[in-house]
Amino acid sequence: MTSSALLSIFQVVTSAASGLTAFRLYRFGLYRRYPALFSFMAFLAIYAPFPVILDTRGKVYFWTWIFAQPLEWMLEILLVRELCRVVLERHRGLVTLGRWMMYFGVALAAFLSFLSLLPHIQSTMPARSKLLGYWVAAGRGIDLSLAIFLLLMLFAVSRYPVRLSRNVVVNAVLFTLCFFSDCLGGILRTVFDRHLSPSVTVTLSGVQACSMLVWLFCLTPAGEQTRFDWIHYDADYEARVLARLDTLNQALKRRLI
Repeated sequence: MTSSALLSIFQVVTSAASGLTAFRLYRFGLYRRYPALFSFMAFLAIYAPFPVILDTRGKVYFWTWIFAQPLEWMLEILLVRELCRVVLERHRGLVTLGRWMMYFGVALAAFLSFLSLLPHIQSTMPARSKLLGYWVAAGRGIDLSLAIFLLLMLFAVSRYPVRLSRNVVVNAVLFTLCFFSDCLGGILRTVFDRHLSPSVTVTLSGVQACSMLVWLFCLTPAGEQTRFDWIHYDADYEARVLARLDTLNQALKRRLI
């Protein structure tokens, strides 16, 4: 099987799995708890097959991609914001702090990504090539910053006796994996000035397709009730740590909310 055929299969699988995931979220009522995830899956179900339907070298696909990318970035930011809210839903002050840290990290990463792109932009380059480079750089910065934020948030939460549902852990791990795989292509193109080989493109697309299949089968109502314990703490230690966390949360609420 050729790389182009395998890539098309992965894109169709991504579209079908994300569409079915959106349907399951709606059917089970989980879309109320995860509205950003539901919107992202619905968007991906429509957008993922575009490279199969349209000529990827044509103007129609180029401008479709240009206008679709900002919408995808917005949904990704809302997704991470939603995860932050769900993880720290009992601590509104920490949620607000985490939200502003995420906004700052995304803005800083996008700015630094643009700076790293400038040496590769020549005045003689066609306007479409320049625009493509800017969009790839922006996407690389946003995906990388969101992936790092999710990793830091999960690491911080693992140090405290904060119990998360299986659905939340699945969302956080899969989005981190998807963000890292997405930004890898941008890094290779804009920082190392390398064109992606067909095998690398197929691999990255396969990671996304597999992630969608895991979402489809693992995101269930039962997963919302199943708790994931990072580390088992004794009762006294858990009470002390939670008291400190509540104190920090109250202090942040007075200053940020």
